[in-house]
Amino acid sequence: MPCSCQKNRDQFEVVRDGGLGKVVFRSGVKSTAETVGKRYPGSIVKNSKTGDVVAAGTGSLELTASSGAVLLRTDDPALLAKVAAAHEGSTARNTTTGEPVEAAPAPAAAEAL
Repeated sequence: MPCSCQKNRDQFEVVRDGGLGKVVFRSGVKSTAETVGKRYPGSIVKNSKTGDVVAAGTGSLELTASSGAVLLRTDDPALLAKVAAAHEGSTARNTTTGEPVEAAPAPAAAEAL
């Protein structure tokens, strides 16, 4: 019979592209997941059970959900726009100046002829 102690344990995931990309790492230890997340620019660390963002990355641009939770910190405006498009009601700002940033939609890919 398998041990049931794992069912109540939190798991943390490092997810690329501001939470929209591939899960590149899972761990039961929050600090380990945060350390690995620093190796992937534009990634976030989230609790896999609740979906809450635990570590939003680093950078001068910050995207905040309508609830006030930080979704992403990055220096890449294209990534910020991509994540903002997936989270309705989110707001972006420059953390160094405090000014709001227009999270314009990412440019559409050129169509192949």
